[in-house]
Amino acid sequence: MKRLAIKSFMLLLVLSFIMSPIQVFASTEAETINDLKEQLADLKQQKIDSDNAKSQTESQITTKKNAIYAAYKEQEEIAVKVTEAEAKIEESNLKIAESKEQIDDLLRFYQISNGNNAYLEYVSGASSTTDLIMRTAIVEQLSAYNKEIIDNMNALIEENEQLKLELEERNKELEQLKEEYNKALDSLGDKLSELNEVNEDISDQIKNQEALIDYYETVCDSDTQKLSECVNIGSATGFIRPVVKGRITSYWGYRTSPITGKVNSFHNAIDIGGNKEGTPVYAAALGMVAAITRKSRCGGNIIYIHHNVLGKAYTTQYAHLLTVKVKVGDVVSATTQIGTIGGGSSTTWDKCSTGAHLHFGISTGHYLGAGKDSYSSWSKFIASSVNPLNYLPSGTRWSTRY
Repeated sequence: MKRLAIKSFMLLLVLSFIMSPIQVFASTEAETINDLKEQLADLKQQKIDSDNAKSQTESQITTKKNAIYAAYKEQEEIAVKVTEAEAKIEESNLKIAESKEQIDDLLRFYQISNGNNAYLEYVSGASSTTDLIMRTAIVEQLSAYNKEIIDNMNALIEENEQLKLELEERNKELEQLKEEYNKALDSLGDKLSELNEVNEDISDQIKNQEALIDYYETVCDSDTQKLSECVNIGSATGFIRPVVKGRITSYWGYRTSPITGKVNSFHNAIDIGGNKEGTPVYAAALGMVAAITRKSRCGGNIIYIHHNVLGKAYTTQYAHLLTVKVKVGDVVSATTQIGTIGGGSSTTWDKCSTGAHLHFGISTGHYLGAGKDSYSSWSKFIASSVNPLNYLPSGTRWSTRY
């Protein structure tokens, strides 16, 4: 069941790089330098496409950030308006309190207007007809004035209370919008990270392809000569351990990533610990150095070596190296020191290591190579990985390479 799951994973990886809209490979097998140059042109076009996608994503991120900023600014303005509304309500209440005597008078006037004896006494106390008219007019004016004050104050309070409700509702809407914007921003951030990684892969592939072309141009007579005629890797009978001593700290296959914390993350190699930085690393078999990635953000210095083992093509990968002691095109044996272990405090440029160790992987075919078993796709390299422990003597600890 486990083997079936791994095969299914590999199939999905292969399908993903075949169907991906931003493809990271050139499909043509390289038989000549011209073929390699065509692959290089494809990779450069893919980088342009990836850069465009990245630019578009960054534009979307900027738009979302601006929207979040605008939402925050509007919330600040709402907070000010709510404070102003509350101040107006308080001011209205104070004015009503100050008009309490007038309100009391108004109530008395209402009582008078309804036939209360006090009204009759007030009116009957008039000394003349003119005084009577004046007293009646005063009562009516005071009643109207105080009623207007009360009506205005109540209307203002009602208006401000409604404003507070509207502002609170808008505040809730803004909180929801900010949450949605932040979720979208998180999603876009993940997408940008993916595009950056793809872009870096393409950039590394371009550099490695250019270096490989430069090498073949020094050993081939022309751009149309078969690459297989230019070099002879030789044949090996098997792989041995790439370090004299060590222990397995992380196996090939599914694991929880120590860097991202992602569960069921696929690890295309084994991690070999138990050595300090600077410990020699050797080629696992006779082969030719095909590519060297230097100071990668995730992997540090990485060496890829092509092998022919018992008639089958393989590529070994040595990552998190502190130093590199070979160059592209070098033919190495199992006794050749190719670099030293890094991944610790000395390799500050490598952000994907938790300590000194060697990331050692084996994939079928010749990654960034030539011939019928060659390919330039990083995704295919991952999908073609095999468990190194099936090819190296088993055991989690050792003190000899054999």
